[in-house]
Amino acid sequence: MKKNIALVAGGDSGEFVISVNSAKIIRKNLDPERFNIFLVQISQKEWVYLDDHDVKHSIDKNDFSININGQKVVFDCALITIHGTPGEDGKLQGYFELLGIPYTTSGLLQSAITFNKHFCNALVAQWGIDIARSVKFFKNEKPSVDDVLRKVNLPVFVKPNKGGSSLGTTFVKEPENLLSAINICFEHDDEVFIEEYIEGIELTCGVYMRNGEIIVLPVTEIVSKTEAKFFDYKAKYTQGAADEITPARISQEVTKLVQETTFFLYKKLELKGICRLDYIYSSGTLFFLEANITPGMSERSIVPQQAEYVGITLKELFTDVLNETMRAV
Repeated sequence: MKKNIALVAGGDSGEFVISVNSAKIIRKNLDPERFNIFLVQISQKEWVYLDDHDVKHSIDKNDFSININGQKVVFDCALITIHGTPGEDGKLQGYFELLGIPYTTSGLLQSAITFNKHFCNALVAQWGIDIARSVKFFKNEKPSVDDVLRKVNLPVFVKPNKGGSSLGTTFVKEPENLLSAINICFEHDDEVFIEEYIEGIELTCGVYMRNGEIIVLPVTEIVSKTEAKFFDYKAKYTQGAADEITPARISQEVTKLVQETTFFLYKKLELKGICRLDYIYSSGTLFFLEANITPGMSERSIVPQQAEYVGITLKELFTDVLNETMRAV
């Protein structure tokens, strides 16, 4: 019997459009022989099911159901592809936990921790993984240039502590640009995370669970061509703004280090579903940057590239994740 899958997209952050684009790709690659697919788009304004004619049907938030022609439809699983709040920070996970609906991402606690860069880095460092020096400030603390430079050295990345897709992130080389970067950051979040720049090779590695086994995908090297000189929003979502090289142009030893670290952190952070972990390799040391629990799945996204390289189709990837999620219930 086919399972009813809610493909949940949208969200309440600046990454709404990215999420909707990811959902289109996922929907195209879900197996219609196995699954009934319902595209659910949520925002602060409304929660709706969009049918094949883009007609909106309201979601009953009491039990996350829909009514179609007098028939009540409930879901066997929620495939979350929201980047940012509430799909990446634990809020939606908590809602589905309360309703007893299986979902394809990491759990409530794990999502909240990985979404918070400061807490995630502190935890990862406790396990012996190298991280860049950093400092966090709340909006009401109104940090000064001196406050920042007492803790970290320039150049730095100034970024929202809770956010993704590099929205609101600025690369700062001069002290006089720090405060404006912090103000830009505070337009996206009430906490600013300021992290020392490490010169090196930017690497990223996808990972997921299949039949109870952790599958680590190939490593991708990222070479940004934007004026920001890092994998910012423009580099991620503009054709030709970054080279994403799979497999990365690194030695077998470094490849093994990245994949083993990804395996280790996926397990230690108790992650689930498809994740992507980002790193910088510099002067013989691998530095952890962040974990993404709902990585992009658009045509330009990295995880689909990595899966394709090892012969895993997107249909196989999403089928594996859905089966794993429902099997674990």
